[in-house]
Amino acid sequence: MKKFAQKVIAFMLVAAMVITAGVFAPANEVKAANSSVYINPFSDTVVTYKPGDTTTKNWSVISIVGCSKKSEIKNLKSSNKNMKAEKRDGYVVVYFGDKAQKTTITCTVKGVKLKTTLTVKKYSNPAKSFKIGKTNLTSKFKTTNIVKKGGKTYKNQNLSVQLKSGWKINYVSVYNGGKTKQYSNVNSAKFSQKITLKGTDSYVLVQCVNEKTKITENLHFTY
Repeated sequence: MKKFAQKVIAFMLVAAMVITAGVFAPANEVKAANSSVYINPFSDTVVTYKPGDTTTKNWSVISIVGCSKKSEIKNLKSSNKNMKAEKRDGYVVVYFGDKAQKTTITCTVKGVKLKTTLTVKKYSNPAKSFKIGKTNLTSKFKTTNIVKKGGKTYKNQNLSVQLKSGWKINYVSVYNGGKTKQYSNVNSAKFSQKITLKGTDSYVLVQCVNEKTKITENLHFTY
């Protein structure tokens, strides 16, 4: 069950990074004129490593618009030998460890040369307060963005989240074991909503964006 839960978390976070993770892009990622192939501006370019997180701390995703097969990605290179880049269908996975570092990723897709920089920083906890009903989870996010807690069902309890200065909530996703409820475009440092968590692998995912550093952190609570 633990391995299954880790796979669910990993799949969900890959999807988030490919589609919505991050909301800003550096100037060198602007798509070429008259080209339908370019680095997806919603890909993360500043990421963090999380001590103790065995699920997501070692990799990040760079999505490529106009690319659907890994065979279309040619001459893929990473300027940092400690950050390995691998082809996937429509995107590139970059692996890194517990270290602040940087790399420049280059490749060619359908004759178009692409280039972007990926910066890795140490995890910074964006949560000033994170509560579900009477359960205070704030301290749990101090060193990792994924918190697991079993043995309790939360029925119609208030999810209350407040972020530290400089951070805003992009969206909140709640899965209660049967269906997913998404609260999009929150655009605030605070969020409050009655939720229910029941069933195996139920979770709350809060995507947080730092307005200054452009770092995206996904605070994830599951049981």
